[in-house]
Amino acid sequence: MQFNTYTTAGAHIAVWLVNHSSPEPAGLAEVLRAHDVHDPAVTDDDALELRAWTARLRAVFEAGTVPGQAGLADVLLSDADCRPRLVSHGPGLPFHLHYAPAGTGLAARVRALTAAGLAHVIDEGGGTRLRACARAGCDVAFLDTSRNGRRVFCGVRCANQVNVANHRSRQRSLGH
Repeated sequence: MQFNTYTTAGAHIAVWLVNHSSPEPAGLAEVLRAHDVHDPAVTDDDALELRAWTARLRAVFEAGTVPGQAGLADVLLSDADCRPRLVSHGPGLPFHLHYAPAGTGLAARVRALTAAGLAHVIDEGGGTRLRACARAGCDVAFLDTSRNGRRVFCGVRCANQVNVANHRSRQRSLGH
């Protein structure tokens, strides 16, 4: 699956927010800057305002079914008042999508961008690429960008822990 870096920027920001449920302004500003979000100056109020949104984003990753993810993402799009617009930041610069007016506050723009990013991933990959780690006790959300789209763990460490535990369980049941 090919991922368009701009349309999935919102999904990557959503992943970061879900995994940093109480974002610090400096960390959030760095992530927004890395994804070319216009005017990423984050205030304490912005970070506080995004905390409740973060819990709603997490629900999309944990929905368990594509229809569940799509339904939750659709509500997020509506609640974020996501209205795509073609914007250029100056003469000769290319046009690109903004999901909220440029003059809108940062928290509102992040809500619209993350809702749109999750919706794009669901549209392009059927929703199966938005996941929560399958290891019991791990609450990390991730966007599966692997070629085959079959990752179930957030990383190698969780995969290894589960595989080692499964191996040991099989060895015990065989009497080894």
